[in-house]
Amino acid sequence: MNTDKQRWEEDGWVVLEGVLPPDAIAAAQEALPPLFPTAEEFANDVDPARNEPFRVDSHMVIPRFPFESRALNDLVLHDRIISLAEEYLEMTDIRLYQGMVSAKYGLGALEDEQLLHVDYGNHTLVVPRPEVGYQQLELFIYLSDVTPESAATRMVSRTLTGDIPINRSYLSPEEYDHLYQAEVPATGPAGSILVYRPDVYHRGVRMTQPGGARFMLHVSYKPANTDWLGSQAWPGAAEGLEWNMFMHRADVRQLSVLGFPPPGHAYWTPATLEGVQLRYPLLDMTPWSEGMAAR
Repeated sequence: MNTDKQRWEEDGWVVLEGVLPPDAIAAAQEALPPLFPTAEEFANDVDPARNEPFRVDSHMVIPRFPFESRALNDLVLHDRIISLAEEYLEMTDIRLYQGMVSAKYGLGALEDEQLLHVDYGNHTLVVPRPEVGYQQLELFIYLSDVTPESAATRMVSRTLTGDIPINRSYLSPEEYDHLYQAEVPATGPAGSILVYRPDVYHRGVRMTQPGGARFMLHVSYKPANTDWLGSQAWPGAAEGLEWNMFMHRADVRQLSVLGFPPPGHAYWTPATLEGVQLRYPLLDMTPWSEGMAAR
């Protein structure tokens, strides 16, 4: 087991650098201004109505995959991200179950200061199970430099929380002050990835850097055939323009982690091949037609 994955197993989180190509991060950064105010626009209150949600609760504006931006979609489903998820989950039959992008601004919303919590409360119908085939993987891809002052997520090592009852998904500062004192900011330059488990206590914080902004992609993967895990449902987006734009250039690996029937699957017949081609005229159906022939 490599050192980074061992830290993820033991502490529950690790920040990785150098996983994604710099040009992919730069392209994603260029896609942000249509979605969010820039740091300067927010600081100068250029558009008060656009800024207002981020003064109340930054979670009020969270665009979700699929995005209109090709660059953001490419990061969510980047080959290196899928390979990272396969490595940490120790399996290749995996599914993307969440993709979204968020923003925080200097001296923004007081509601951004969260309690320590675990994410399984709204990611699963049950409770986490640590064995291979049951874990899920959560990733924050940093699209800006993340420091303690620019709202780095605070993390608490799993080695300190083993005695907390599993139904305690939120921890009060009064009862668990020692854990708030032990939290560590997950810092890293743009392009870094915070990789964490669903059972690690952590919290988002208010950004204290005046005039600054912090942008990140939230990406989550899980094993296939785990209906009790999830967040977003892709069929609900399938009639949107963004989905159709994405489908016209998606590849087999990307579609497979979205639950699209892979080449060779029994779903594929001459009629379904023809129908899907009509629905997505620019999607190259060759791998699926060849898979059906080989079957």
